[in-house]
Amino acid sequence: MPDISKTYSSENGNKTAVLQISEESVGLNNFNILNKTVSDELENDVRYFVFDMGKINSINSSGLGILIGCLKKIKETNGHLKIINLNEKIAGIFKLTKLDSIFVF
Repeated sequence: MPDISKTYSSENGNKTAVLQISEESVGLNNFNILNKTVSDELENDVRYFVFDMGKINSINSSGLGILIGCLKKIKETNGHLKIINLNEKIAGIFKLTKLDSIFVF
């Protein structure tokens, strides 16, 4: 099971959870832990999230669905999600699927 490390920062009075996924790929095996982590943070009144994808080398359609689900859950609470440290290959997938228009990088 993948590990997600969390750090927190605060900007303009907004607590931000920075989640770094320590797994080479994002897919179905990441769903429960990433979804639960986001849910737990939302319950603790965190509304700003940064997903650090610097250790991610690949993503499949399930992984894209997971990210979309997390984004939806975050937006339902008037929160914000930013994705950082995408490699060129994954950035290309976001462009190809037009997901670069709904995610903030």
